Amino acid sequence: MNRILCSVATRGRYESTLPLVLMAIVNQTKLPDKLIIFDDNDDAKDLRDLTFYQHFFRICLEKRLEWEVVFAPKKGQHHIHQIANSMGFDWVWRVDDDCVPEPNVLERLSKYIGADGIGAVGGSILTPQTGVPIPYDIPSTGKIDQIDNELNIQWGYITQFKAVEHLHCSFIYRAGVHEYHLGLSRVAHREETLFTYGLHQKGYMVAVVPSANSWHLKNPQGGIRSEDKSEMFHHDETIFRNLMAFKDKTIVVLDAGMGDHVVFSHVLRDIKNAEVFSCYPEIILGRSIAEAQYLFGNLDQWNIYRKMIDWNWKDSLENAYRKLYL
Repeated sequence: MNRILCSVATRGRYESTLPLVLMAIVNQTKLPDKLIIFDDNDDAKDLRDLTFYQHFFRICLEKRLEWEVVFAPKKGQHHIHQIANSMGFDWVWRVDDDCVPEPNVLERLSKYIGADGIGAVGGSILTPQTGVPIPYDIPSTGKIDQIDNELNIQWGYITQFKAVEHLHCSFIYRAGVHEYHLGLSRVAHREETLFTYGLHQKGYMVAVVPSANSWHLKNPQGGIRSEDKSEMFHHDETIFRNLMAFKDKTIVVLDAGMGDHVVFSHVLRDIKNAEVFSCYPEIILGRSIAEAQYLFGNLDQWNIYRKMIDWNWKDSLENAYRKLYL
């Protein structure tokens, strides 16, 4: 019950912040069931050849923490998080490779995951800066429509449980019920905001909790800072804004054949407030697929046949559509 995967996506930080993060994970008062390091480096190394990691893996063995290193597809951390999301664990604790959790973080977050309806739980994500004191209880609603008007509540010390609509950086979430948006660029700007808000949209509670502090070192090299192309951030921000424009609707993308449209017509009647993009408007009235690509980028997350492969689907096409949209 409640098997927890700790997922660390890393790029460009073998010898900077990644060792700090990994030692913090292995020294948690509650260990995850498994740790996977997703190596997204262009020049990936075998960590077993590096002295620190040799010692680290021996500590994992001593503490009976199962570990694995997976060479990632070099498409960005959103692709990595989606792999972790679909690995069959009940929960995923995602930890950035420059975000160092205090020893009690997983134990604190885990206290909340047994409750029905909980989708994701996060603690404080604190950035140490010279001469800048970290505030307590930032007055933030945590609502997605206020994201431009208020500081993120996780950027200060949290002293009480609070339901919000989205989380930042590092948190634990219920696996396999919502998917990461894969249309973003390799920098994956806004990926965690979109993902946790998606959990909220599906009716799950997203919350922040006290006494679960992680230190975000914001290493200037590596991670998304390996990319200095402003157009990638602009691309992702545009997709985020486009998705938010439809936040009160269910986006339906039918980039499929005529028969698929006929099958889906039986599902559409059960979807409340759908915004449809279709290939055959004479069967299901909708906006064009070209417009969907322009607004949302890569459309794979709506490709029902990819989903059925991912799910090892044995049921009907109609029920697959129901799983995707309902």
